[in-house]
Amino acid sequence: AKIQMDHQQSDVAERDAIVDDLRRHLSAPFGPQSSDADDGDGGRAPSTSSAHSGRSSIPLPVAAVRVLLGVIRRSRAETMMGLQADLRGAADVMLDFARRGGPVDAEGGRRYLLLNRSNIALSSGCELFLKYVTRASLETPEFTECRSQVLERGTRFAELSTAARDRIARVGSPFVRDGAVVLTHGRSRVVEAVLLRAALVERRRFRVVVLEGRPDAGGAKCAKTYAEAGIPTTVVLDSAMGYVMEGVDLVLVGAEGVVENGGTVNKVGTFALGMVAKELGVPVYVAAESYKFTRLYPLNNRDLPGSG
Repeated sequence: AKIQMDHQQSDVAERDAIVDDLRRHLSAPFGPQSSDADDGDGGRAPSTSSAHSGRSSIPLPVAAVRVLLGVIRRSRAETMMGLQADLRGAADVMLDFARRGGPVDAEGGRRYLLLNRSNIALSSGCELFLKYVTRASLETPEFTECRSQVLERGTRFAELSTAARDRIARVGSPFVRDGAVVLTHGRSRVVEAVLLRAALVERRRFRVVVLEGRPDAGGAKCAKTYAEAGIPTTVVLDSAMGYVMEGVDLVLVGAEGVVENGGTVNKVGTFALGMVAKELGVPVYVAAESYKFTRLYPLNNRDLPGSG
């Protein structure tokens, strides 16, 4: 009975450690990645993903990978099967935390809740890492060597992934031309990185129209970031997307996840926005990191996790 109680206490302590790690990573500032912010002229461009926002946090999939790396370091497993079981258990703990809307502390003493769609981003990070662990176990059968290799490469992956926003900004900013009007929906830090690079690094002059983004008014909040960067910005009601679309040159949105049928998961209203843009011949671009690709194949919106 004492051994069983010790195991239960150990399991509770590990669950608490996993949740604490996830909160800590999500609360950490997302610092500049200068090593990957080449301005193309031999110099280094400032990281625009956080240049005007100290509040930016680590993406959910990257936070999930970092938590799983911590699980490997703490694990007492002596076989790959045991280690994989520990990792799957940790993934379940994180997903349950997200489903319950687990509060995360942000800078300035503020708190925010993880939403239903956070499950998709978290699961994509967990699935990607677990898939890699399985492949590593097949390539390197010896447990100790495989464990060390997974830790080394996993840490390297997390480091490279944190630079993804700046890489996307460098590739995506040329789509924003001088004199363009860009319509955005939702508060995407990747979209912010693209637009801020176009304005601050490449010195292009353009306007941004932001849908308000109810119920949390996320669009209105990111509009402040654009305005502070000197970008002419207009906030409009979500229901006005059809009215303003006539004067828009392109639509740029982010994504919580990219599913196997090619669809993207983003803030509610993005589907209607895409339909309006298609009808009026306005191109729609989605800026998303590759680690957000998830193994979901929804046939409709109701198939998405948490859609009821």
